[in-house]
Amino acid sequence: MKKIEHQVFLKNNKLDKKLLLQPIQEKIEIFDRMHKLLETVSDCEKGSLYEQLEELDLEILEDIDEEYADKLEFNEIEDALEEQPELEKVAPKKEAAKPANDEAILEELVRMGRVRNIAGSTFRDLGVKTQLGWNTVIGKYRVVRTSVFRYRYEVERI
Repeated sequence: MKKIEHQVFLKNNKLDKKLLLQPIQEKIEIFDRMHKLLETVSDCEKGSLYEQLEELDLEILEDIDEEYADKLEFNEIEDALEEQPELEKVAPKKEAAKPANDEAILEELVRMGRVRNIAGSTFRDLGVKTQLGWNTVIGKYRVVRTSVFRYRYEVERI
């Protein structure tokens, strides 16, 4: 596999996987697991695994493009891929600069349109320090828990 196209696309558009929709995040996790298997499978099975990885990579890229095409800078997939050098292995992702406070994090989520069905772990990963309850006010935003058995939240502007 020469290029991991969805990673190139995410990098060009400065997108964090954790801000993508849950189904897309799950596909990326499956892709990463399959990519790790390349080192352990025999040579005769690698061809089949490469094909599956390329199909999944294209599917992830199409899903991202379908959901976020109107919000992205480099939404021309082909142009973005032609400009990038070929990648051999997945490089460990460096932590991006995170907004300084909780309100800035919420503002960024609202700006991206990611305000519904957000997992509690996503808030933690993004650096929200405020303990979230059922109705938590953070600056000019309210974070409302929407599920009883799962930690899912919506962000509302007050």
